[in-house]
Formats: sequence, structure tokens, C-alpha cells
Amino acid sequence: MLEFSDAPYRFFEARPSAPLIRLGRALNRHVFLPGPNHRIREISISGESEALQDAKRSGDRLLFVINHPSHSDPQALTEIQRRLGVDSCFMAAYDVFLRGRLCAWSMQKMGNFSIDREGSDRKAMAAAIKVLAEGKTGLNIFPEGNVYLTNDRATPFLDGAAFIALKAQAAAEGAAVKIIPVSLKFTHLTTPRVTITERMLRLGADSGHTFPPGSTSDPLGAVLGLGRHILGGYLKKHGLHGKLPDDDPSVYRLLENFAANLVAEVENGLEIAVAEGAPLVARIAKARAKIHQLRSDPAASPHPEINGLADRAILALRIHGYLTPYLTDRPTIDRYAETVERIAEDFYSRTMPRTGPRRAMAMIGAPIDVRDHLGAKSRDAIAALTDEMERRVQDGIDVLNERNDAPGGSLVKG
Repeated sequence: MLEFSDAPYRFFEARPSAPLIRLGRALNRHVFLPGPNHRIREISISGESEALQDAKRSGDRLLFVINHPSHSDPQALTEIQRRLGVDSCFMAAYDVFLRGRLCAWSMQKMGNFSIDREGSDRKAMAAAIKVLAEGKTGLNIFPEGNVYLTNDRATPFLDGAAFIALKAQAAAEGAAVKIIPVSLKFTHLTTPRVTITERMLRLGADSGHTFPPGSTSDPLGAVLGLGRHILGGYLKKHGLHGKLPDDDPSVYRLLENFAANLVAEVENGLEIAVAEGAPLVARIAKARAKIHQLRSDPAASPHPEINGLADRAILALRIHGYLTPYLTDRPTIDRYAETVERIAEDFYSRTMPRTGPRRAMAMIGAPIDVRDHLGAKSRDAIAALTDEMERRVQDGIDVLNERNDAPGGSLVKG
């Protein structure tokens, strides 16, 4: 989980260029996807591709909602949609556009536009609704909001995509807005045990963790020990002293309680009202939005504790990624590699190189007709549509896992 950007926000509008879009897709296919940042060697597409084509031929407005398991998702999806004959654009986090003038220029020329994912970004919402209402291209949204590096499990969807879909349906002048759930999964075509072990050893050296002799022959024990050490450092830094218990249930209960207390402290400090039963990740997102507004808006009144509250919110989000026995529940090569990658990304606050060649798998879900959700109260319709999108995407991930015959789907052996 990378750090968030609290740089002052400005909207980057789309400025699509058809020749540059063709060039960009070619570079993506031949250079970026197989390159060291992604190492995609194979792509498989399954599911309701014909239903997607029917919707396209009918002139339906297409909103693609996709899980966000890795930093390769936009590149893989671009190639998948090229093969499906679909033109689309991305609503992308604005910090991507802040990486440099060339990056911002190329993103805009590819037809993409920015969104402040932690603020109330009316310009981005208006641009998204306009894209769908006009129907010249489809629109891609990652409703999880961030990359969580849990390839087999979708993190709870935020409700922005459902809001956009319903508003676009009202503006579509008789055309149907169809939501296309897309489930993405990346799996290793080899068993990159040596590369992952080297990454763990480097992490151990940089974090001050000493692996017991022979522990790397037990990969699960080694990665769990490393993770406990690094998490223990985070907790100690924030005032929770003592050794983490060795048994997993106690670790998860301790972390869940600590994360919940952290979020409550942030909410109290920011005077945020909490909706009853709100998921922890949604509460973190709401707190981050308030922090972002205070730190990025020059006109906002200064908050004396804003930096400390921001650190607590980031820590809570990091801990959230460790609240389930993701690796031990099903210790595949893919989950093993992801877990080490997530620990490394948390520690270094930067993306990690790929550990081996991979296959990108996409399951195209049956279209969801947004008109079926009209008539209900706005809040109820948004909630129902968000739940349906998340369920459909997770169902697709589960099917991809069942069908995965690559080495990455095999269990880690000691």
C-alpha cells in the first residue's frame, strides 16, 4: 500500500488523440506488458464476452468495474479491451498525473482523466457521467479505490461507481447504461521461490529482522515471522509495546482491535460522525478524505494534530491488509508472492519489481442493467448496486481460481 498524495489537487481533463491511442496500445502490447514492470506473458479472457458485444452493438453505455489486485491492472485491461474491440478510458487517481509532465500528457492523450479519490471531486464526476451519457467510449473504474495486493479477494467496493452509473443513466436520454463486471487475476507461470526468498532476506536485513537458521526452508513460517517483525515495529512506533503473539487468531484479533482503536482516535480528532455498522475500510476512507481536504486545500483551517492523525490513518489502512489469514488460508505460490510484495511495499513505500513471468486472467461478467435499480431511494439504489457489483466481481475471481492450471495456483512446499 503506497503512501497517499496530499499535493494540491487540480483536475486533468481528457484530451484524446486517436493516433496516440493506437500508438499507446501498441506500445502497451509489445513493450510495457512483457517488460520488467509487469512481465505478462499470457492473457486469457473468459465469461460473457458475447453479452458484452451485444450491449456494444445495441448502443448501450458501458461502465466497466474491475477489482484492483495489482499495479499491472490498467495495462492488462487495456490489452484485454483491445482484444475485445472495446474503446474505453480510465478515471485515474490524480497522483498518477503528478508523476511528471510527460506522464500527465500521455495519460490525457490516451483519453484518461483524473479524480481526487479522497475528495468530493465534482469535475471528475461530471466528466465520468458525460463519458457514459455520450457513449463514444466505455469507462473503466476500480471501485476498491486502491491496490491492496490480495489477488483472490476483492476489498469492499466504494460507492462512487454506483453513483456515477445512476447519474449517467438519468442523463443518457433513453440509452441503457450497462455495468460490466470484470474480474482480474494474475498467476505465476513459474515458481519463483529463489526470487521471493531473496526479497525476504533483503527485507529482513533492512528491517533488522534475523531469520532463525534454516527458516527459509519453511516459507510460510519465514514470511509470517518477517511480517510480525515489521508490524511489531509499526505498532511500537505508535505506542503499542510488546511482542505479537505467535498464534494467528490472536494476531488477527489484536491487529483488528488496534486498527479499530486507531480509526476511532482519528475520527474523534477530526470530529467525524460514524455510521453504525460501517466497514473499517470505509471508515478509513472517510477519515482519509477529511485529512486530504485539510492538507491539500490552502483555504482550509489548519489542524494542530493533522500529521499525527494522517500517520494513524495510514497505519490503520496498512494493518487492514493483514486482518485475514489470506496466506495461511490457502498458501499458493501466488498468495505467497503477493504477501511478500505487500510487506515490502509497506516497508519501502514503493512498488516492487515482478518476481516472475505471469498470466493475466479476465472473467467478463454478465452486464448489469442500471435501469433495474431505478425507482428506489438514491441511497438504497447506490448500496444495492455497489453490493451487486462487488459480488459479481468476487464470483468471477472464484471461478478463475477454480480454473487456474498455472504453477502459481499450486501450494507452496517447504
